[in-house]
Amino acid sequence: MFAFLRGIVAEKSPVTAVLDCNGVGYDIHIPLSTFDLLPAVGQECTLYIHVNTTENDGIRLFGFATQLERTLFRHLISISKIGPKLALAILSSLSVSDFVGAVQTQNAGLLSTVPGIGKKSAERLIIEMKDKVGAILTSTPLHPRTSDVSTMMQEAEAALVTLGYRPADVAWCIADLAKEQSFSSAEEMVKAVIKSLYKKR
Repeated sequence: MFAFLRGIVAEKSPVTAVLDCNGVGYDIHIPLSTFDLLPAVGQECTLYIHVNTTENDGIRLFGFATQLERTLFRHLISISKIGPKLALAILSSLSVSDFVGAVQTQNAGLLSTVPGIGKKSAERLIIEMKDKVGAILTSTPLHPRTSDVSTMMQEAEAALVTLGYRPADVAWCIADLAKEQSFSSAEEMVKAVIKSLYKKR
């Protein structure tokens, strides 16, 4: 239906973006990795689109900053019991290269750091994806935009709560990590928090 949409960023949050394409606003679900690459509101960008239609939700648009992310998303939702929401959680928690590496090395522990994926689900995911990751080509990594620390922390906290983490756990973990290291993006901060909370559980 849509290969991509190019328009002006009208609104954005860690989980959604609204693109104004010639006066039509498209509400698009995005992973955190794409949010970190979005320009400021009022600027133009391009998102690669996947259209999903269900009886309950109707037509929903999912957007990605790179074709590589969209390719992985499509592979993920082709697997039984992995819907768009969980696929976005995976892309928000792990980079494409980290995910591919985890499958290739059978690192179920890393995959189980994703909210909604336990050890058994991670092991099944590895089996299901092992023959598919070879088709996912590596690409030149994109450098996420930098942001001031307070904004970055707010964006990371919103994304983690959306992923299902408790606000109290997220708040103290972000504050603790921010004292020890610096981050260049909300995505990087989210991944650090997920790993930290996983170690403490």
